[in-house]
Amino acid sequence: MNPESVFQCFNALAPFFWLALIAAPRSKWVKTWVLSGVSVGILAAGYFAVVLSHFNFDGADFMSLAGIMALLNDPWAMTAGWIHYLAFDLLAGLVITQKGLHLGIPRLLLLPCQLATFMLGPIGIVLFVWIAKARKVTWPALALKQA
Repeated sequence: MNPESVFQCFNALAPFFWLALIAAPRSKWVKTWVLSGVSVGILAAGYFAVVLSHFNFDGADFMSLAGIMALLNDPWAMTAGWIHYLAFDLLAGLVITQKGLHLGIPRLLLLPCQLATFMLGPIGIVLFVWIAKARKVTWPALALKQA
């Protein structure tokens, strides 16, 4: 496979998981394949495979913008970087969805958080926290642990 086909594969897979997560978060399929973390695991495994097989860290400079731009100039490195984003944004979406459902936040209020996380990552997380705080959810209740 070439970097374009790997990119296309994962770029189609992530929205599929997101659509399922948004449309039917309580369905058995979504609980088994998406909310369980299997979906993020698939993306993470793809990222790991690309990094392991194609990523060249020679001359990598993580301390300057120019160094990062040079590093991501390689199509395989950019593909790995994109899969990295897809995996982390989906992970944030899983946490938002699980925690939101657990706290009884209506799905119509979760929807903008999910969509913003899908498209803009951290903005969706901030929106979720704002909505939770507006509903008088305490910081300890926002912790991942569900008692």
